[in-house]
Amino acid sequence: MKKEFNLPLINAHTHAAMIGFRGIVEDVPLEEWLEKYIWPAEKQKVNPEFVYEQTKKAIEEMKENGIRAFCDMYFFEEQVARAAREMKMRVLLGEGIIDFPTPSAQTPNQALKITEELLNKYKNDPYISVAVVPHSIYTVSKENLILAKKLAAEYNAIFHIHLAETKQEFDGCLEKNKTTPVGYLEKLGLLDEKTILAHCVWVTDEDIDVLAQNKVKVVHCPLSNLKLGSGIAPVAKMLDKGICVALGTDGAASSNRLDIWEAGKIAALLQKGITRDASKLPAKQVVRMMTVNGMKALDVKEINGQSIKEIENKIEEMDNFNFLYELNVNDLEFQI
Repeated sequence: MKKEFNLPLINAHTHAAMIGFRGIVEDVPLEEWLEKYIWPAEKQKVNPEFVYEQTKKAIEEMKENGIRAFCDMYFFEEQVARAAREMKMRVLLGEGIIDFPTPSAQTPNQALKITEELLNKYKNDPYISVAVVPHSIYTVSKENLILAKKLAAEYNAIFHIHLAETKQEFDGCLEKNKTTPVGYLEKLGLLDEKTILAHCVWVTDEDIDVLAQNKVKVVHCPLSNLKLGSGIAPVAKMLDKGICVALGTDGAASSNRLDIWEAGKIAALLQKGITRDASKLPAKQVVRMMTVNGMKALDVKEINGQSIKEIENKIEEMDNFNFLYELNVNDLEFQI
C-alpha cells in the first residue's frame, strides 16, 4: 500500500531537455563528459523541437515523481516555457549564457538579449519565471558575468550559475584569480539573496561564511556530483550556518533520474558518512530541503494553493520521518 505524501517536491537545478542524452556516456569525469561527449552532441542535435519534445518527457517524469516546480538552465528556453505551460508545471528558466557559440546563441550578448526578451514576455505568467543564467566561471568571462548580474538586478531576477563543482575548477580559479570560486564571485559583487549557486562541492569554511553573510541560496545535486566523481558538498556545514540549501537532480544525462526523493535520501546518507555523525542532516531537514527550501530558492510563493508557511507548518506537525529511508518514490501516492 502506498504512503500518501501531500507536500510538493521541488527540483531546484536541472537541464530538462538533457533527458534526451540520458545514458550517452558513463564513468567519465565532468570535464571529459562535457568536452568530448555533451557539447559535441548538443551541437549536432539540440534545436527548438528537440528542446520542446525532450522537456515534455522530463516534465512528465518529474510529475510522476511528485515534483511540482523546477529550475531549468539550457538552450531555446522559449520551448521549455511552451512545454511547461502546456503541462501546467511551474518553472524558473534561463537561457544558457556561454562565451562561445551555443545551439541557440552565437555570442553571449545574443544570449543576454534572448534572456531579456524572456524576462519581459513572462513577467506576469502564472507558470513561468525567468532567471539570468551564465553557465560557470570557466565558460563565462568576468565582463559577461558582470553584465549578466546587471541584467538580473535591472529586472529583480534570480542569478543562477554552476559554481565550485570540481577540484579542477577550484584549483583553476585559485591559480588564475588568486581566490576561491566563491571569493571570485564575491569580489565581482555577484553574491546576494537573489543568487542561486548550483553544486558548491569545493568550498572552504571561509567560503561558507561568505555564502551565509550574503544570504545566497545553494542547490545540492548529490547524484551527479557522485557519478561524475566531483566530490561531496559540505551540506551539513552550510545548513548549520543558516544557508538555504535546496536539492536538484541536475540533468538526466549526468544523474540519470529526475527523482528528488532519491536525491534527498542520498544527500542525508552522504552527510552522515562524511561527518561520521549519524545526527547530521536528519530526515526532517531533508524534507525541508526537498520542499520549502526549493520554493525559497526559486522564489515560488505557493504551489497548488499551499504557501511556504503552510507547508512549513505541515512539516512541523509530522512526528515521524523514517519513511525517507524506507520508501522510494514509487512507494508514494502524491496528493498535491
